[in-house]
Amino acid sequence: MTRTRTVVTLMALAALSGCSATGAPIPVRGDVSPLVGRWEGDYSSTETGRVGSIVFTLVAGHDTASGDILMIPANMETPGDVTRTPDPTRRTPQVLKVSFVRCEGMEVTGWLDPYSDPDTGERVYTTFEGVLKGDRLEGTFTSLAELSGRRTSGKWMVKRKKTG
Repeated sequence: MTRTRTVVTLMALAALSGCSATGAPIPVRGDVSPLVGRWEGDYSSTETGRVGSIVFTLVAGHDTASGDILMIPANMETPGDVTRTPDPTRRTPQVLKVSFVRCEGMEVTGWLDPYSDPDTGERVYTTFEGVLKGDRLEGTFTSLAELSGRRTSGKWMVKRKKTG
């Protein structure tokens, strides 16, 4: 990751962290107790070149969580870029919403709300699965573009933040 992209990622994560609790409630089903806490991490796809941050919070005694995923496109427009004419091939970060999460044993599955692919504009459907290992949750995701049928995948990982 280039220095500019790293700085932009950190700035975006800071902005996302400040607003993640206001997102729409995310239904969480199954044995939700292992997911209690604030989780932060990231994801990446070598197929698309996209990276992003993940923030997820579940309060004990609740069956809904809050959180967001910030997708940073491979050809992202960076702050401070000064061009006389806008470049339509340069993309901006996009906040993705988690629709549903299920936890059974140490396995977590779920999906995101459909979103627009930053490269093609196609509607994309994404599912994810992962395994909980203590304060670390990691897994894979698969995205399917509605019109072209193109499938892409990647990896994600979040860690539970210590309180206090």
